[in-house]
Amino acid sequence: MNNKRNSIWSACVLGALLGVTSANAFSLSAGTRWIEVHVLDKQTGNAVNGAAVCLGTTARPDQFGAMRSDKGGVVRFENLSQLPVAMLATVSKSGYQGRQQLLEPQYQNRILVLKIVSGGGGPQCDAPLARVENAAASGLIIRRITIQPDATAESPDQVRVTVQVSAEANQIRISEQADFSGAPWQALAPAVAYSTSKGKGIKQIYVQVRRQAKTRGASIEVMSQPGKTTYRAR
Repeated sequence: MNNKRNSIWSACVLGALLGVTSANAFSLSAGTRWIEVHVLDKQTGNAVNGAAVCLGTTARPDQFGAMRSDKGGVVRFENLSQLPVAMLATVSKSGYQGRQQLLEPQYQNRILVLKIVSGGGGPQCDAPLARVENAAASGLIIRRITIQPDATAESPDQVRVTVQVSAEANQIRISEQADFSGAPWQALAPAVAYSTSKGKGIKQIYVQVRRQAKTRGASIEVMSQPGKTTYRAR
């Protein structure tokens, strides 16, 4: 009789334990997850601030969000449901080559490190800055571009680029490519040194300026439309 009572009591305890375990498992499966994306410069290993990061699927790359990385190069996507589908992370920034990474279905929290290289092209994520001003509305327009040979340089390919703008700007990029592929942003000066491609003849030179600043941890960017001029190399 005692053995029978002990068996019944053990069965009840086991059932209770299984019930708790099942409840916990259900709670975990019904919860949400997060993904942190850490964006680094592949050459230097430094964090990349202001990189555009999208998380989604191949059909819709920004389905779960599109944000900019903070000063530590980090973007955190939260409240992600446990979906049995592969996800896609896209990272891009001006002056870098865009990159995409396929992720397994989200069953647990994870940290993803993406290293990007300087250059241009590649996949793009259309994530707004923390605050973006319209260049036309702000009045930032390139009014004039002047290119002169650099009299102090030994190479005939060295020139000086001068721009006249309608509003405050602090950075410039110059390229012979309309998409500014590989052209880095640099400080805007009264005359900016630039090396044209080798050879004589007409060169198409593209110029763009911007005003970029940080305030309360957010990036503020005002960018002009690209300007274009020609330069005859002799």
